[in-house]
Amino acid sequence: MQNDLRDQGFLNSWTADVRPFVREKYATWRTLLLDVNARCVSLHYEAKVNADEPRALLAAAHFARLLASVQAAVILLEHGLLAQAKALLRVALESLFALAAVEAKPEVAMALALSQEADKRTIADRILRWQQPNLKAAVATVVTEAELNNYLTIKTPEIKTFELAKAADMVDWYLSLYSLLSFPTHGSVSDISSHLITDAAGQVVGLKNEPEIDGQTAAWAWALEIEIRAADAFAAVFGPIDFSMDDARTRLQTLSDKAES
Repeated sequence: MQNDLRDQGFLNSWTADVRPFVREKYATWRTLLLDVNARCVSLHYEAKVNADEPRALLAAAHFARLLASVQAAVILLEHGLLAQAKALLRVALESLFALAAVEAKPEVAMALALSQEADKRTIADRILRWQQPNLKAAVATVVTEAELNNYLTIKTPEIKTFELAKAADMVDWYLSLYSLLSFPTHGSVSDISSHLITDAAGQVVGLKNEPEIDGQTAAWAWALEIEIRAADAFAAVFGPIDFSMDDARTRLQTLSDKAES
Protein backbone atom coordinates (compact mmCIF):
# COMPACT_ATOMS: atom_id res chain seq x y z
CA MET A 1 0.00 0.00 0.00
CA GLN A 2 2.83 2.38 0.80
CA ASN A 3 4.34 1.88 -2.67
CA ASP A 4 0.95 2.61 -4.20
CA LEU A 5 0.68 5.81 -2.18
CA ARG A 6 4.00 6.99 -3.52
CA ASP A 7 2.94 6.06 -7.02
CA GLN A 8 -0.44 7.78 -7.52
CA GLY A 9 -1.63 8.83 -4.07
CA PHE A 10 -5.40 9.02 -3.79
CA LEU A 11 -5.79 8.24 -7.50
CA ASN A 12 -4.86 4.61 -6.95
CA SER A 13 -7.63 2.06 -7.39
CA TRP A 14 -7.00 0.66 -3.90
CA THR A 15 -8.43 3.81 -2.32
CA ALA A 16 -11.86 2.30 -2.99
CA ASP A 17 -10.91 -0.27 -0.36
CA VAL A 18 -10.88 2.49 2.26
CA ARG A 19 -14.64 2.96 1.96
CA PRO A 20 -15.65 -0.27 3.75
CA PHE A 21 -13.48 0.65 6.74
CA VAL A 22 -14.97 4.14 6.98
CA ARG A 23 -18.51 2.87 6.51
CA GLU A 24 -18.04 0.31 9.27
CA LYS A 25 -16.39 2.75 11.68
CA TYR A 26 -19.11 5.39 11.21
CA ALA A 27 -22.00 3.04 10.45
CA THR A 28 -24.52 4.67 12.79
CA TRP A 29 -23.70 8.14 11.50
CA ARG A 30 -23.91 7.00 7.88
CA THR A 31 -27.24 5.25 8.46
CA LEU A 32 -28.76 8.44 9.85
CA LEU A 33 -27.23 10.56 7.11
CA LEU A 34 -28.61 8.32 4.36
CA ASP A 35 -32.06 8.57 5.93
CA VAL A 36 -31.90 12.36 6.20
CA ASN A 37 -30.41 12.72 2.73
CA ALA A 38 -33.13 10.54 1.16
CA ARG A 39 -35.80 12.71 2.73
CA CYS A 40 -34.05 15.85 1.48
CA VAL A 41 -33.78 14.51 -2.06
CA SER A 42 -37.46 13.55 -2.00
CA LEU A 43 -38.37 17.06 -0.80
CA HIS A 44 -36.38 18.60 -3.60
CA TYR A 45 -37.92 16.57 -6.41
CA GLU A 46 -41.46 16.92 -5.13
CA ALA A 47 -41.32 20.71 -4.86
CA LYS A 48 -43.43 22.75 -7.28
CA VAL A 49 -41.17 25.63 -8.29
CA ASN A 50 -42.66 28.75 -9.85
CA ALA A 51 -40.12 30.04 -12.38
CA ASP A 52 -41.51 33.56 -11.98
CA GLU A 53 -40.70 33.75 -8.27
CA PRO A 54 -37.07 34.66 -7.46
CA ARG A 55 -37.50 33.40 -3.89
CA ALA A 56 -38.63 29.97 -5.05
CA LEU A 57 -35.94 29.68 -7.70
CA LEU A 58 -33.15 30.71 -5.34
CA ALA A 59 -34.37 28.41 -2.57
CA ALA A 60 -34.57 25.45 -4.94
CA ALA A 61 -31.19 26.15 -6.55
CA HIS A 62 -29.37 26.62 -3.24
CA PHE A 63 -30.98 23.49 -1.80
CA ALA A 64 -29.80 21.52 -4.84
CA ARG A 65 -26.26 22.89 -4.52
CA LEU A 66 -26.26 22.19 -0.79
CA LEU A 67 -27.32 18.56 -1.23
CA ALA A 68 -24.73 17.95 -3.94
CA SER A 69 -22.02 19.53 -1.76
CA VAL A 70 -22.89 17.43 1.29
CA GLN A 71 -23.08 14.27 -0.82
CA ALA A 72 -19.68 15.06 -2.33
CA ALA A 73 -18.29 15.65 1.17
CA VAL A 74 -19.53 12.22 2.24
CA ILE A 75 -17.85 10.60 -0.76
CA LEU A 76 -14.60 12.30 0.25
CA LEU A 77 -15.00 11.19 3.88
CA GLU A 78 -15.42 7.62 2.71
CA HIS A 79 -12.11 7.90 0.88
CA GLY A 80 -10.33 9.40 3.88
CA LEU A 81 -10.08 12.91 2.47
CA LEU A 82 -11.14 14.67 5.65
CA ALA A 83 -9.83 18.19 5.00
CA GLN A 84 -11.30 18.23 1.51
CA ALA A 85 -14.65 17.04 2.87
CA LYS A 86 -14.65 19.90 5.37
CA ALA A 87 -14.01 22.40 2.57
CA LEU A 88 -17.10 21.13 0.75
CA LEU A 89 -19.16 21.36 3.92
CA ARG A 90 -18.22 25.03 4.04
CA VAL A 91 -19.55 25.37 0.49
CA ALA A 92 -22.75 23.70 1.65
CA LEU A 93 -22.99 26.14 4.56
CA GLU A 94 -22.87 29.10 2.19
CA SER A 95 -25.85 27.66 0.33
CA LEU A 96 -27.59 27.04 3.64
CA PHE A 97 -27.20 30.68 4.70
CA ALA A 98 -28.70 31.84 1.40
CA LEU A 99 -31.54 29.32 1.54
CA ALA A 100 -32.42 30.09 5.14
CA ALA A 101 -32.16 33.84 4.49
CA VAL A 102 -34.68 33.87 1.62
CA GLU A 103 -36.95 31.61 3.68
CA ALA A 104 -36.84 33.87 6.74
CA LYS A 105 -36.91 37.18 4.85
CA PRO A 106 -38.48 36.91 1.37
CA GLU A 107 -37.26 40.41 0.47
CA VAL A 108 -33.68 39.12 0.57
CA ALA A 109 -34.39 37.04 -2.54
CA MET A 110 -34.51 39.98 -4.93
CA ALA A 111 -31.39 41.56 -3.47
CA LEU A 112 -29.61 38.24 -3.78
CA ALA A 113 -30.76 37.80 -7.37
CA LEU A 114 -29.53 41.26 -8.29
CA SER A 115 -26.17 40.69 -6.59
CA GLN A 116 -24.97 38.85 -9.68
CA GLU A 117 -24.43 42.32 -11.15
CA ALA A 118 -21.93 42.95 -8.36
CA ASP A 119 -20.17 39.74 -9.40
CA LYS A 120 -19.67 41.24 -12.88
CA ARG A 121 -18.03 44.26 -11.26
CA THR A 122 -15.69 42.07 -9.25
CA ILE A 123 -14.69 39.96 -12.25
CA ALA A 124 -14.12 43.03 -14.41
CA ASP A 125 -11.88 44.54 -11.74
CA ARG A 126 -9.78 41.36 -11.57
CA ILE A 127 -9.46 41.10 -15.36
CA LEU A 128 -8.37 44.71 -15.74
CA ARG A 129 -5.59 44.07 -13.22
CA TRP A 130 -4.16 41.09 -15.12
CA GLN A 131 -0.48 41.51 -15.99
CA GLN A 132 0.18 38.56 -18.28
CA PRO A 133 -0.06 39.66 -21.96
CA ASN A 134 -1.44 36.32 -23.15
CA LEU A 135 -4.25 36.48 -20.62
CA LYS A 136 -5.12 40.05 -21.59
CA ALA A 137 -5.08 39.16 -25.29
CA ALA A 138 -7.31 36.13 -24.75
CA VAL A 139 -10.00 38.03 -22.88
CA ALA A 140 -9.91 40.86 -25.43
CA THR A 141 -11.45 38.47 -27.98
CA VAL A 142 -14.47 38.08 -25.71
CA VAL A 143 -14.98 41.44 -24.02
CA THR A 144 -13.48 44.85 -24.72
CA GLU A 145 -11.68 46.98 -22.18
CA ALA A 146 -14.43 49.60 -22.55
CA GLU A 147 -17.05 47.00 -21.61
CA LEU A 148 -14.98 45.93 -18.62
CA ASN A 149 -14.69 49.53 -17.45
CA ASN A 150 -18.44 49.89 -17.86
CA TYR A 151 -18.96 46.95 -15.49
CA LEU A 152 -16.93 48.83 -12.89
CA THR A 153 -19.68 51.46 -12.74
CA ILE A 154 -22.28 48.94 -11.55
CA LYS A 155 -23.65 50.16 -8.21
CA THR A 156 -25.48 47.02 -7.12
CA PRO A 157 -24.14 46.08 -3.66
CA GLU A 158 -22.48 42.75 -3.02
CA ILE A 159 -24.16 40.56 -0.42
CA LYS A 160 -21.62 39.09 1.99
CA THR A 161 -21.96 35.63 3.49
CA PHE A 162 -22.23 37.14 6.96
CA GLU A 163 -25.17 39.28 5.85
CA LEU A 164 -27.01 36.17 4.66
CA ALA A 165 -26.22 34.37 7.92
CA LYS A 166 -27.57 37.37 9.85
CA ALA A 167 -30.76 37.49 7.77
CA ALA A 168 -31.20 33.77 8.40
CA ASP A 169 -30.71 34.27 12.16
CA MET A 170 -27.68 31.97 11.93
CA VAL A 171 -24.92 34.28 13.14
CA ASP A 172 -23.75 31.70 15.68
CA TRP A 173 -23.39 29.15 12.87
CA TYR A 174 -21.25 31.66 10.97
CA LEU A 175 -19.06 32.47 13.97
CA SER A 176 -18.61 28.82 14.94
CA LEU A 177 -18.95 26.12 12.29
CA TYR A 178 -18.32 28.35 9.28
CA SER A 179 -15.19 29.71 10.90
CA LEU A 180 -13.92 26.23 11.78
CA LEU A 181 -14.45 25.00 8.23
CA SER A 182 -12.61 28.02 6.85
CA PHE A 183 -9.26 26.70 8.08
CA PRO A 184 -9.15 23.60 5.83
CA THR A 185 -10.74 25.57 2.99
CA HIS A 186 -8.00 28.21 2.96
CA GLY A 187 -5.17 25.84 3.83
CA SER A 188 -4.20 27.61 7.02
CA VAL A 189 -0.93 26.60 8.66
CA SER A 190 -2.80 25.09 11.61
CA ASP A 191 -4.65 22.80 9.21
CA ILE A 192 -1.94 21.75 6.77
CA SER A 193 0.30 20.78 9.69
CA SER A 194 -1.63 17.51 9.64
CA HIS A 195 0.57 16.54 6.69
CA LEU A 196 3.70 16.75 8.85
CA ILE A 197 5.21 13.89 10.86
CA THR A 198 6.94 15.06 14.02
CA ASP A 199 9.05 13.30 16.62
CA ALA A 200 8.71 13.47 20.39
CA ALA A 201 10.58 16.78 20.40
CA GLY A 202 8.19 18.31 17.89
CA GLN A 203 10.71 18.29 15.05
CA VAL A 204 9.44 17.56 11.54
CA VAL A 205 10.81 14.21 10.41
CA GLY A 206 8.64 13.47 7.41
CA LEU A 207 5.54 14.13 5.35
CA LYS A 208 2.28 12.20 5.06
CA ASN A 209 -0.62 12.27 2.65
CA GLU A 210 -2.71 9.24 3.45
CA PRO A 211 -6.41 8.48 4.09
CA GLU A 212 -7.63 9.89 7.42
CA ILE A 213 -10.08 7.38 8.82
CA ASP A 214 -9.94 8.43 12.45
CA GLY A 215 -11.34 11.74 13.64
CA GLN A 216 -14.24 11.98 11.19
CA THR A 217 -17.09 12.04 13.71
CA ALA A 218 -17.47 15.81 13.79
CA ALA A 219 -17.62 16.02 9.99
CA TRP A 220 -20.44 13.46 9.83
CA ALA A 221 -22.32 15.38 12.52
CA TRP A 222 -21.86 18.67 10.67
CA ALA A 223 -23.09 17.15 7.41
CA LEU A 224 -26.22 16.00 9.21
CA GLU A 225 -26.81 19.34 10.90
CA ILE A 226 -26.52 21.17 7.59
CA GLU A 227 -28.98 18.91 5.78
CA ILE A 228 -31.49 18.89 8.64
CA ARG A 229 -31.48 22.68 8.91
CA ALA A 230 -31.71 23.05 5.15
CA ALA A 231 -34.67 20.67 4.93
CA ASP A 232 -36.57 22.73 7.49
CA ALA A 233 -35.96 25.94 5.52
CA PHE A 234 -36.82 24.36 2.18
CA ALA A 235 -40.04 22.83 3.50
CA ALA A 236 -41.02 26.22 4.95
CA VAL A 237 -40.91 27.62 1.41
CA PHE A 238 -42.43 24.73 -0.55
CA GLY A 239 -44.17 22.50 1.99
CA PRO A 240 -45.52 20.12 3.01
CA ILE A 241 -46.80 22.11 5.96
CA ASP A 242 -46.51 19.20 8.38
CA PHE A 243 -42.92 18.36 7.39
CA SER A 244 -40.59 17.89 10.34
CA MET A 245 -37.02 16.76 10.92
CA ASP A 246 -37.44 16.69 14.71
CA ASP A 247 -36.98 12.92 14.87
CA ALA A 248 -33.70 13.12 12.92
CA ARG A 249 -32.55 16.00 15.09
CA THR A 250 -33.23 13.91 18.21
CA ARG A 251 -31.34 10.94 16.77
CA LEU A 252 -28.43 13.21 15.91
CA GLN A 253 -28.35 14.59 19.43
CA THR A 254 -28.30 11.05 20.83
CA LEU A 255 -25.38 10.11 18.59
CA SER A 256 -23.52 13.29 19.52
CA ASP A 257 -24.04 12.68 23.24
CA LYS A 258 -22.65 9.16 22.90
CA ALA A 259 -19.66 10.40 20.95
CA GLU A 260 -18.85 13.02 23.59
CA SER A 261 -19.09 10.50 26.40
